[in-house]
Amino acid sequence: MLDAARTHSSRARPVAELPGGTLIARADELARRWAIALILARPTDAIGDVPLEELARDAPALCAQALSALQSDVELERLTGRGAPSGREASVAARRLPAICGAREPAALVDAVEALRGVLWEALLDELSEPSARLVGDLSDRLAHVCSAMLAVAVEVTAAPAFDPADERLELERQAPFAREPSRSPTAYGAAVIIDEHEHEHAHAGAGLSPSERRQPRLGEIEIRDERREEGAAAWIGSIGAQLERFERDGLPFAVLLVELVDIERLRREESPEELAQLTAGVEEALASALGEWAGALTRERPGRFWLLAPATDRSGAARLAERLTRAVGARAGHRGAPLVVAIGVAVCPEDGRQAAALAAHADVGLFAARSAVKAPAPRTVSVVDESA
Repeated sequence: MLDAARTHSSRARPVAELPGGTLIARADELARRWAIALILARPTDAIGDVPLEELARDAPALCAQALSALQSDVELERLTGRGAPSGREASVAARRLPAICGAREPAALVDAVEALRGVLWEALLDELSEPSARLVGDLSDRLAHVCSAMLAVAVEVTAAPAFDPADERLELERQAPFAREPSRSPTAYGAAVIIDEHEHEHAHAGAGLSPSERRQPRLGEIEIRDERREEGAAAWIGSIGAQLERFERDGLPFAVLLVELVDIERLRREESPEELAQLTAGVEEALASALGEWAGALTRERPGRFWLLAPATDRSGAARLAERLTRAVGARAGHRGAPLVVAIGVAVCPEDGRQAAALAAHADVGLFAARSAVKAPAPRTVSVVDESA
């Protein structure tokens, strides 16, 4: 009878025949799918806690290393840092897993690793062509072994007294409340109707109408809403849900676009609240002007960040709209002589999901991918030379 160690080793053998190169080339896609799975697993009011920046930056490498570990024990040791001491154990992917996925407790880590296992397993099954039952079994066991090894290391890290999974400084900067813009009465940018839902002095304007009727844009108008008391994807579940109800009635696709000023974090640090409000108002004007005589909903989440619902719009139409908006902001809005740049994440119903949280997650993850592909121009500076010196 085989002993337990030999049985475990046999069942979790490296699957060297796996065509891992193709999957590793899809690491960015798998990382996005994992991020979306993590978002969908959260309660609505905790969606904003998913560290999308860390996921966008580090999750592709983690996915690639996990796939390599399926084929090699040497790669598994590199993933977990459990091999011979190398002096670089602190930087191994498994030790950084808690910070990458934002999990602070063992139970949350288990859920995050299980979500990753599910994403990788689905991709592996798609990649295999008529696999034998033995190969499927061996691959399943190896994936479970790799994930459990990562989980063990991650739990050890979170148990260490000095561990700070959120990197508290970055977390505080990310979640710091933006300065409120000066209150203003509804105005118009072309055909855009600006609606500040938190200015109670204008509540009497909708007397006799239900809240949904007051918020419904008329044909040819853009409804621009201000939801400054809520942040993150959770704030837009309701508005996306309303569009989903229309989709169930008419069956027409629609797009969710998340637009963000690329340089917003630097502007927050360097500019006064008044200057920031002026700059982001310019971005909003450019977006509204570019939309023209189009009916939809442009929602201001916070300065420099907007959600746009585009009815009857498929993926190609959403891509054209995103390009149009990007050009409009670059042409109309600037800061110290340099044009402002926006990144745009796109989700399309029904391709990317038929649930509000799924669409918001796709758009949010897409935004971070778009941000990595663009770079905001640096403000121009003027050097003064003292010719008398």
